[in-house]
Amino acid sequence: MARTNSLWIIQIYYDKNKKSFFKNIECNTLKEVAYITNSNIYDVSNYYHKITKPKGIYEYLTIYKTI
Repeated sequence: MARTNSLWIIQIYYDKNKKSFFKNIECNTLKEVAYITNSNIYDVSNYYHKITKPKGIYEYLTIYKTI
């Protein structure tokens, strides 16, 4: 399976209800997302795939992948 030219978008909010928007950040790889959030790449992947419930910084984030 080949890599695609996808873009990871992190949306940051001021509150846990995600009503008050703060900023968008664009990343090229999941590794960059892990670096920005100061977490392990597996934690980011599990959050994105909804394997784990949001906790810590992930309560204030929404992560999207564009194709």
